[in-house]
Amino acid sequence: MVLAAFLVLLGGFVLYRGVRELRHLRKLRREGHQVVGTVTHHERRSPGTRSVVVSYTDDRGATHQLTSSFASSRPAIEVGETVAVRYLPGDPAGASLDEGRENVRSAVLYLVIGLGFPAAGVSLALKGD
Repeated sequence: MVLAAFLVLLGGFVLYRGVRELRHLRKLRREGHQVVGTVTHHERRSPGTRSVVVSYTDDRGATHQLTSSFASSRPAIEVGETVAVRYLPGDPAGASLDEGRENVRSAVLYLVIGLGFPAAGVSLALKGD
């Protein structure tokens, strides 16, 4: 029963994080500045996964580097590709990729995990009774 409760809570937390991420992306689309960045390389993360690293210049001319929070075995964006980057006014270091390929994958992952854990927890709780 403890494991079931833990899975439900974990799933709720993941869904919460996913909703926060989607709200942030929505705010960036409404209020953020859009600039063009270039994928400079793929950074190795956990064994077998890599994240996209993008270099971009903000409206004041300062150069920044952004590492995607999403990691996969085969990043959808290749080195040398240009991508849209958005950041809120006054916060260019808090930028995010404005790429459907990355954002949809991240949202789907949050949704699958966020719903999967509670489903497993409820299933375990029902089998335990």
